Amino acid sequence: MSNHEIQLLALGVGIGMQLMLLVQITFAVLDDRRARKTLRAHEAELEAAQKRANA
Repeated sequence: MSNHEIQLLALGVGIGMQLMLLVQITFAVLDDRRARKTLRAHEAELEAAQKRANA
């Protein structure tokens, strides 16, 4: 392999790693938003059940 091919290979690997990291961060943020939305729904449901039990 020539020096130029090695540089291109290293550049491709570096860009690929950065893209994969970006994808992982993006989906982690989206997953966190879904988890918080679900948590709020469950908390509201629990609060409603507690109010019914106390009434």
